[in-house]
Amino acid sequence: MKDLIDNISNALQSSSNFTQALINSGVMWKCDYPIAIIHSYDRMKTASSQVQFKELIDKDGKTPEQYTDETLLRLYKSTPESLKSVRLLALSHEPEQPVNYRVKRPNDFWKKIQDVEHIRASFDYHSFDVKDDICKVEFELREVIRKQKEVHSFKEIGFIWMAITEQDVSKVFHHYFKENHLVIDGKYHLGWSETLKAINMRYFVCPPK
Repeated sequence: MKDLIDNISNALQSSSNFTQALINSGVMWKCDYPIAIIHSYDRMKTASSQVQFKELIDKDGKTPEQYTDETLLRLYKSTPESLKSVRLLALSHEPEQPVNYRVKRPNDFWKKIQDVEHIRASFDYHSFDVKDDICKVEFELREVIRKQKEVHSFKEIGFIWMAITEQDVSKVFHHYFKENHLVIDGKYHLGWSETLKAINMRYFVCPPK
């Protein structure tokens, strides 16, 4: 994990477009990677999703379990509401076979990614307004953790999250990441965990009202 944190830190300090700097770095990063895909045609809420999936569904109206990278990119750009995606994934290698997305139960809304052996860690981030307090930061962090924990296979991979704010939000980062957090250039608050499942969601910094 240390090499990934160093890689992100270097990108933040070397370029105004740190995402592009990551893509061009020595680590294999993938952008906007789908971790879940809508399961069936009758669950699609928009005309765009119905159009994009029309040629992909089977005779029972179910979406495929495997996709090419080109198809995933097209779906992400044209019908993002039909996918759950992570901003960036760090890979150890390109998968040799197409990645599988499957349901656990027949009536599930989402097909979730099954194959994660090639994935080292996820990396998501959020830019906050000056009026946003630590409770807002905690809320956004928990939303990302919750979304990823819904995908069972993701619990074993690393998790990295960044809050972009000039406020002191160290209390939130210490609460969820213990000592695994740092601040870069006074506004990039970076926290990480070796596995997603290791992050304790039971207790809050700002308990719900």
